[in-house]
Amino acid sequence: MILRRLRVQHFRCFRNPVELSGLGVGIHVVHAPNETGKSSLVLALARALFDRNSTRDREIQNLRPWGTTLSPRVTLELDSGGKRYRLEKAFLDDATSLLDEWTGTRFERLADSQRADEMARGFLFSGGAQAGATKPGQWGLARLLWLGQSAERHVLPGLDTPLKARLMEAVGVAVLSEQEQGVLKRVEDAYRQFFTLKKGKVVTGSELELKAALVASLEEELRGIRAQQEASAEHARDMEEARSALGDLAGERGALEARFSALQARVEAETQLEQQIALRDKDVERQHQEWEHLDGKQRELLALRQNVARHQAVVAEKEPVLQKAREGLIGQEASFRQARELFQAQLGEQEKAEQRQERGRLLEKARQALVEQQRLDGQLKQGERLETAVEGLRRRTAALKTLSESDVKRAEDVERKLRQAQDKLEARGIEVVFKAEGSRSIEWEAEGQVQRHELAKAEQKLFAGVSAGSLRIKGVGEVRVRTGAEEIGNLQADVEKFRKELTRRLHEHGVESPQRLRVEWESQQAVLQEQAKHEGALETFLEAAGFESVEALREKRREQAGKVGTLAGQLNLAVAALATYPTPELVVLSEELRLRKQEVKEREKAKDDAEAVYRQVERQVRGLAQERDSAMQTARELELTMKAQLHALGMSLEQLGAEVERAHGELERLKNMVTGLRARLPRPEERAATQRRQLDEARERVVGAEKKAQERIIRAETLLGRAAEAGVYSRLGEAEERLVLATEEHLQLKTRAEAAEILRKLVGHWQEQVNRTFVAPIQDAVHARLEHIRGDGRNEVLSLGPEFIDAAMETPDGARSLASFSWGMQEQTLFALRLALGEMLSKQGTKPEPQLVVLDDALVNTDAVRHRRALELIEKVGESLQVLILTAFPERYRTLRGMKEFDLRELAQESTPAG
Repeated sequence: MILRRLRVQHFRCFRNPVELSGLGVGIHVVHAPNETGKSSLVLALARALFDRNSTRDREIQNLRPWGTTLSPRVTLELDSGGKRYRLEKAFLDDATSLLDEWTGTRFERLADSQRADEMARGFLFSGGAQAGATKPGQWGLARLLWLGQSAERHVLPGLDTPLKARLMEAVGVAVLSEQEQGVLKRVEDAYRQFFTLKKGKVVTGSELELKAALVASLEEELRGIRAQQEASAEHARDMEEARSALGDLAGERGALEARFSALQARVEAETQLEQQIALRDKDVERQHQEWEHLDGKQRELLALRQNVARHQAVVAEKEPVLQKAREGLIGQEASFRQARELFQAQLGEQEKAEQRQERGRLLEKARQALVEQQRLDGQLKQGERLETAVEGLRRRTAALKTLSESDVKRAEDVERKLRQAQDKLEARGIEVVFKAEGSRSIEWEAEGQVQRHELAKAEQKLFAGVSAGSLRIKGVGEVRVRTGAEEIGNLQADVEKFRKELTRRLHEHGVESPQRLRVEWESQQAVLQEQAKHEGALETFLEAAGFESVEALREKRREQAGKVGTLAGQLNLAVAALATYPTPELVVLSEELRLRKQEVKEREKAKDDAEAVYRQVERQVRGLAQERDSAMQTARELELTMKAQLHALGMSLEQLGAEVERAHGELERLKNMVTGLRARLPRPEERAATQRRQLDEARERVVGAEKKAQERIIRAETLLGRAAEAGVYSRLGEAEERLVLATEEHLQLKTRAEAAEILRKLVGHWQEQVNRTFVAPIQDAVHARLEHIRGDGRNEVLSLGPEFIDAAMETPDGARSLASFSWGMQEQTLFALRLALGEMLSKQGTKPEPQLVVLDDALVNTDAVRHRRALELIEKVGESLQVLILTAFPERYRTLRGMKEFDLRELAQESTPAG
């Protein structure tokens, strides 16, 4: 495809139309500074070729010129397939799409609307977007041949099926027929029936997976039935074992019953002896409790007597110490009273000093308030002076009659129109005069009528106001006149109308001329400016003073005066006396107060020390008294408790000791009797009761074992009955038969799947060979151009994938990703790729045709030497390609021979409407 003309209007920065014309095969350089619309031209071309005119998404909305609602419009003429076309496309509000074909003499309509969009996309093999604006990856051949400034600038363009077929046809690789593609598709479909494309795993839900699952489930079912069969046999064996064990247990239980009968007599004798021992143990326990009770009472009473004696000794010891402490307390009380009186006196001195200091602070505050009042007085005078001036100017402007500049301009405009009408009247009112030299009879034609008149000598005739006529003089000739007087009436009416309107306007404002009206307006403006100046000065003054109005300042001054009066009243002074009233300095008063406070602290410390000593002695006296009283009270209570307990016992302390000895002797006698009875009993393990208990445990064990054996028999019989009802053996045969059938079907599917996998591998191997054949010429062409640009013998070779993905540079150290090289190396590689593909599509294949290669600042990161070599390649391809270069540095391309240059900024300025 070759672009012949491009016109852009209402498109991003192009509000006015900008057009590139005279384009064709060769080199075209469009230059302009940055942000002036170079890339917008490429975008406009792409939007016209690839986007539907009905698209209204955000990317298309952003094409409007900023701040407008204009509809973007693009018109282009192009050659494709040996024919010339014109495409006119508008988006958004005026959305249209018109495709015309050149018939040799003119363009005639070929398609419109959606059909025109589809045919336009077909020029560059673009499939378009399913919805919204197209992305650069959907631009067909343009993404292979255009190197723009989008985000995909440094990304190698990928290939879809139509583009790959077009390139294969160009490099001479046979493109598969529809039948062959159908075979490959069926192979791929057969493989996808069984396996996933990415990981080669079995497809979830496929017939192969279902058959495998069926075989696994049948195997699991067969294992379950076989387990049931084995379980039934196990239950039968268990039942036989339980019946045999039940017979053995019956014999063991009979032997235990015989031994139990033989032990019964011994058990009764031993039981009687144990009962006697139990009664004697109770007698021993009662006697032991009696002895412990009497012994405890004896010990308790002895301890009470010792405590009474101890507390009586404490009382005798504390009495002289208490008397001495009371004498010391009286002396400390006198010292504390004296210290407290001295502290109270010093506290009074401190209060007086604080009052003097507070009066000094109040007087200082009153003086500061008085100074603030005086400052406000000065500000109030200044504000009132400015306010008076502003009010005077306002009254002056209020007395003026309202006059606006528009009134003056309208009066001047009417005067100008009056002068123009008068000038036109003077120009149109042509006067024709005829003066006779002697008496004659003349006739003339005026307004289509012939008139005659006898003229005396020196008589003249005026033909004013006549628009057209002829004057014939006998013996002299004929004079024809055209004066245009038909407009005079209208002009006179205009003059009269403008004169009346001017008079009315001047009368409204009481002046005699527009010049006087302007003088009045200028004087009024001077007064208003002076008023504004004073109002500004007043506003500046109030802002500096921090008030909203003079009234607020006045109110603040009144508040300050009230504050000064209040402070003067608190000091019991007149306001005038505040400034001259003598008072000590606050520093002196503060120092005096500090000394008084220090003395108060010292007196307070002395008082606190004396009080602490007094309280300590007082606590000591109180403690000694409490200790003495407590010991005396405790001794009395303990003595009363001891007497009460002896009275309750009915005996003295000595009699209680004798009773304790008697109870202890009786306890020893009973213990000896119990020991004799215990000696008559056999050892515990030899007793009949122990042997009987062992027999009981053995019998219970045998009975429990019999019950378990019977339960095993019942359970086994039940399970065997269930197995018989379920038909385990018949089900086993059916499951084995179904498993055999399912296994055969699964093996058939597995064989088909393996065959599909092998066939796909063979097809893939063949496609890889085709791709290598297809990619190799492109790699060689790119490498040749890169070698020319680099010129330094470097041997990195571009390696392309079959779909132009996973591009890498083959180096002596192995393959490296293109993205790992410098920006300059990347853009040179992508630049060489565009030129190589463009030349292949233009010269090779069954239908070669020139192609458009777009380079939008494609070599910005290339040094000067390589840039010059790249220009040599551009000059070479300019003979077969259309190369459109957009740059902000036109001087870099000035050496190109035969190139056409377009200054985009000048084109945009030429299209801007004048005025």
